[in-house]
Amino acid sequence: MAARMKRVVVLLAALGLMAGALVLGKYVLWPEQPDKNITENLDVDLSLHGVRLSQGRDGRKTWDLEAAGASYAEAGDELILTDPLITYWGESDGAPIRVMAPKGQVWQKKDRARMWEGVNASQGDYQMREHFLDYEGQNRTLVLTGEVEIQGKTMQGRTDLLTYFLQSGDFLAQGNVRVTLN
Repeated sequence: MAARMKRVVVLLAALGLMAGALVLGKYVLWPEQPDKNITENLDVDLSLHGVRLSQGRDGRKTWDLEAAGASYAEAGDELILTDPLITYWGESDGAPIRVMAPKGQVWQKKDRARMWEGVNASQGDYQMREHFLDYEGQNRTLVLTGEVEIQGKTMQGRTDLLTYFLQSGDFLAQGNVRVTLN
C-alpha cells in the first residue's frame, strides 16, 4: 500500500510539473503574438471627450485647440469638434486670437480648420462675431464670413468678409463694410 501511495504522489508531482511547464511555455517562452495585419483590416473611427491639440511651426506654437468632444473620421483624416476653443498666435508678440463656436473641424495634416454655427472671437479689446471661420495654416490667415461684426473700445464695424493675417496682425474687410469710430 505504501508503494502504491508513493506511485500516486510521484504521478501527481509529475503531472504538476508538466502543467507548470505548459503554463511557463504558454505565457513566458511562447506568448501569444498579436496579429500584425489587424490594423489593416480595421476601419477606425474614434469618439473622444476632452480633446486637446497643438500645432507649431519653426519652434513656435501656431495654435492650441480644446474641445468638449471630437469624432475622428479616418477617411477624410479630419476631426469633427463639439464646442471647440482655438487660440491662434501670430508672428508678432501681439495678443493671441481666441475663437470659440458650437461646431468645428480640423484637418491637422493640412493645417486647416473650420468653425461654424455662431463663431465668437476675441483679441485684446476686440470682440468679433460671425457665422463661419476658416483657418489656412499655409497662408497663416483667418477668414471670417457671414455678417461679421467687430466691436472694440474705439470702433464698431460690420462686413461680409474679413481676412486676418496672423503674420502681420492686419485686417482686410470686403463687402458691405461699415465702420463707426468712437
